Amino acid sequence: MDKKLISDAANKLKLKSINLFEGNLKRFNALPEEGELGQQTKLGVRTEKIQASQDSQPFEVLRVFADLGVRVVCAPSEPENTPEPLFQIEAVYQVDYELIDSIEQSEIDEFAQYNTVHNIWPFWRQYVFNMANQAGLPCPEIPLNTSLQSLKDLSVDTSTV
Repeated sequence: MDKKLISDAANKLKLKSINLFEGNLKRFNALPEEGELGQQTKLGVRTEKIQASQDSQPFEVLRVFADLGVRVVCAPSEPENTPEPLFQIEAVYQVDYELIDSIEQSEIDEFAQYNTVHNIWPFWRQYVFNMANQAGLPCPEIPLNTSLQSLKDLSVDTSTV
């Protein structure tokens, strides 16, 4: 994480909106009567610049899509076996920032990976909580903040849900 790039980008951007772009819950198997549950998580970020206008005034928007997911699995009895998926919750958030100054791609990349994820994280946690509760499923653990972790890696946590 390059804090200078993030800070420089933050000074050139103004948050306009955070929207749920798409989301889903998918069940693969029934929950087991007993056994240890684990989690797999995903996070991907992509960016694009678009032209917009408001009151006939053109401006440029940095649009960031954050693709998040959590999959609850039945932890295998043998470490070499593949965990059996039980259900997953996924969402894509669209975050728009108005560009108020020119910005380098390196600043955009660093900002999107850390600051955008920080911006949407409370929405993601609430979405997972609501979906799991409405479906009568155990709520996966979504930590308070992952902005200091490596967000490019798919992580697997086999702790109890």
